[in-house]
Amino acid sequence: MFPKAALSNTGIPKVNVAAGASGDEQPEVDVSDEEFLQFDTSRVPVIVTLTKVGRHYIVDATSEEESQMSSAVSISINRQSHICGLTKRGGAGLDPSIILHMISVAKTVSEQLMNTLDSHIAAAEAGEEES
Repeated sequence: MFPKAALSNTGIPKVNVAAGASGDEQPEVDVSDEEFLQFDTSRVPVIVTLTKVGRHYIVDATSEEESQMSSAVSISINRQSHICGLTKRGGAGLDPSIILHMISVAKTVSEQLMNTLDSHIAAAEAGEEES
């Protein structure tokens, strides 16, 4: 979650490279101190981890909660609700129907998370523009 927020506020200096006049010369590199390129984070997925404790799932469990887990599934989901990655931890096996339910829960959580994150990013950008 937080890498997406950090990337939305990261500027990469604009770099211009001009080839030397002859083939033997080093190219001229100009790194701007004033112009920056911004990352487009609109397609960056979020990762939601669901930890299974008994019959319940805990979203982004603490280490104390994880100590009681039978298994955990981390699901990377993008804005279009497409799964970009999935990993499972823990020794207990999971029935495919449970994994599908966990994916459904993760999609709901990821949508809420992305909307909240987008609101915070927009508010931070608006605050920067007022400064």
